[in-house]
Amino acid sequence: MSRWKAQRPVAVQGAPGTAATVETQVSGPDQRETGRRGSAKQVGGIGMLLHHVEDFGLNDNQVEQLSKMQLGFELEKVDLQAALQKAKINWRALVRDIDAAEKDVMKAIDNVAQCEANLRKMRYNHLKAARGVLQPKQRNNLKTFHLKQSRQKVGGGNQAEGRRTA
Repeated sequence: MSRWKAQRPVAVQGAPGTAATVETQVSGPDQRETGRRGSAKQVGGIGMLLHHVEDFGLNDNQVEQLSKMQLGFELEKVDLQAALQKAKINWRALVRDIDAAEKDVMKAIDNVAQCEANLRKMRYNHLKAARGVLQPKQRNNLKTFHLKQSRQKVGGGNQAEGRRTA
């Protein structure tokens, strides 16, 4: 199941004694289909590079370097996500407390914002480190790859709409 499209059965339709059909409910836009790419998560990092080894012509040494980086990066990401989760829990607790001092609530809000900023900085640093392993020609291939994917997504959506209206 895609994490962008949560699918769950909504209702089982049919009369008693007949074959029942299950309708699927889809919630939220699928950003991969809409062409929206608003976060560093969506521009591809080590995982994307390792998934497309042949497309970028990565050699064994580069694959090994990226694989070694990936473990440390995943651990760092988990730590920062946990810090963000803790900050949000503290903020929610303060917001629910009627007697909480405004100063403490504002400090908790700043803490949540700082944790979110740290996650974004981490993603950017990981992207830069992963791209640093690439040779200049491979970096150009990466730019071309992203452009091609963006155009396919945008073009694919327009073609589908054109078929419906024609």
